[in-house]
Amino acid sequence: MVNLLRLPGARFLSHLAIVFVIWAALMRINDGIDPLMSYYLALAAMYATAMFGMVILVGLSGQVSLGNGALMAIGGYVFALTSLNWQTVPILGWQWNPIWSMIFAGFGGIAVGLLIGWIGARLRGPYLAGLTLGIAVGIPAIATRFPEIFGGETGLMLTVPYPAGGYAPAAETVTIDEAPLAEVPLEQAPLDEVPLEQAPLEQAPLDTETAGAGDMLTADNFPSAESSPAAGDMLTADNFPSAESSPSALALPSESALPNDIDPTAAGDALLAGSAFVLERWQASLAVTAACIIGFFALNLVRGRQGRIWRAVRDDEVAAAVSGISPAGSKISAFVVSSFFAAIAGAVFAQILSYVGPGAFGLGLSLSLLVGVVLGGRASLGGAIIGGVLLVALPQLVFNIAGDRGWPANVTDNAPNLVYGLLVVLVVLIAPGGILGSLKDGTRRLLAKSRSAK
Repeated sequence: MVNLLRLPGARFLSHLAIVFVIWAALMRINDGIDPLMSYYLALAAMYATAMFGMVILVGLSGQVSLGNGALMAIGGYVFALTSLNWQTVPILGWQWNPIWSMIFAGFGGIAVGLLIGWIGARLRGPYLAGLTLGIAVGIPAIATRFPEIFGGETGLMLTVPYPAGGYAPAAETVTIDEAPLAEVPLEQAPLDEVPLEQAPLEQAPLDTETAGAGDMLTADNFPSAESSPAAGDMLTADNFPSAESSPSALALPSESALPNDIDPTAAGDALLAGSAFVLERWQASLAVTAACIIGFFALNLVRGRQGRIWRAVRDDEVAAAVSGISPAGSKISAFVVSSFFAAIAGAVFAQILSYVGPGAFGLGLSLSLLVGVVLGGRASLGGAIIGGVLLVALPQLVFNIAGDRGWPANVTDNAPNLVYGLLVVLVVLIAPGGILGSLKDGTRRLLAKSRSAK
């Protein structure tokens, strides 16, 4: 019997079908959940996109990285700067849109990944970890060092979704007769030197006539009840105009007053269509689509020839070199792919936050990505998906427990980090392959026992 997966292009089509089914299911779920859950879905998909690269770099290639959060910052800043400053595509002259910004963000990640990979290919173990740690700390510091470009600590604010027609160009310096505004001479004298024709207010002559006694409001000339408006002249609940007495011009048109070719229900739906946009659902759709596209590329790389090269170098560099594989080239390619995925995730993260700044891409983000990969399983792409869900769900679970038990604010804020640390220790000791790796091992044992029993 012919194995269909061995036919040309069959594996590619099978991966495409798997990713499409996942994308369609998530989009259907996104349409049926509330905006807050859509926001959580967007975050989980964004984390999964970044951790696809972590799986390739850490799990398949055997490298150590503490700086993928900084690589996400590269993508976020490139996305923001190109969106804010470019109205047309360079050389091509086409109208700019956010897709171009995400493409340029990916190119920025590739360029930085090439540089890091070229340096990191010569390093191992703690030296490589130190390099990536320096990147995680250094890139946000560069953003604060050049506030005129990157916005400093306050960062860059974005309009989400991308405004129609792009952002307005920066305001130009206003000049009069080709001279700067500050250099234009004033023909008038300064304000304090202009003579006043009138006397100052306190020197103005006053009318010597005084008010008479009859002009004063006293108890004798205060309006009496007889001179007040009659009770019937007051607007009360009894004489308030009823619906029947209201002017007919103010009444809404009935269905019979509409033209015969207009459906009133459809017209109402058309009016409400403009107010049906939910930002969180749009962000979730963007994040899920980006995650599925990146996941499709990652799936083909991991299950293809390049994935076998990464595993060979990870398992034994000497044996891989003897078989004709370049260990340095393998490591550089892993860094490039991981940086590209992280940059795309950073561009998505910028659109989720509507903001790009050093505080959003600090060292904590890099450590969170590493923790998510370790917990979910660093040897497969499914572990990245599990890790993305855990990074979103665990803090919310801890916050809910802390709120129910009335923990102090300082304990509540640091409780998720404590839970992450405990889980990492437990996973390393009990299940080194992560949650997904443990599930696979357990399934293999059960299948082996069932076969031996037969």
